[in-house]
Amino acid sequence: MHAVLYVCLRRAEARSSLQARKKVCEYLTQEGFDTELRFSGHCDYFKVGGRGSGRLSLLRLRYENPKLFDRYWKKYCSTDITGDQAKQLFRETFPAYRGALPICRDQTGVYGMPDDAQIMDEPLFQQLKRGFSESVSYAWELKEPNVIFTDDPDDDFEWPKTNNEAAKFWVVVIDYHC
Repeated sequence: MHAVLYVCLRRAEARSSLQARKKVCEYLTQEGFDTELRFSGHCDYFKVGGRGSGRLSLLRLRYENPKLFDRYWKKYCSTDITGDQAKQLFRETFPAYRGALPICRDQTGVYGMPDDAQIMDEPLFQQLKRGFSESVSYAWELKEPNVIFTDDPDDDFEWPKTNNEAAKFWVVVIDYHC
């Protein structure tokens, strides 16, 4: 079973999307995400993006037009469609979207795609804040995110409460198998 985890890293620790993605992988490895340390071996393996590649871009679309996105997502998730049909549905629903499609991505590599790490701005903060947590839960749905921070919760860390505070963090999408 695959799950999605959003990991937040302070912006001061990475100057680019690639650096943020690599730092988060180092962090999860050091913390034993796939062994038995802080996160108690939650998975067999993980990688940036993976089956969740493009999720941050999808969250942006959901924030910008929730009704349209929810209709699209219902069709996308409830029908048995091929990858090509899913891409066509996306293009028809969001004709103004530019860039790599945030769905049906194949072969994203260990560090995912550039949009799998983004600075947490208002759209991402508003979509993710309800999922802030000190622990990992097995989440897949867009509406029920699981978001952790690389800061140690024992160090008087406080979660961002405003868009401006959230903008001090990168958010990286992790796909993991449990």
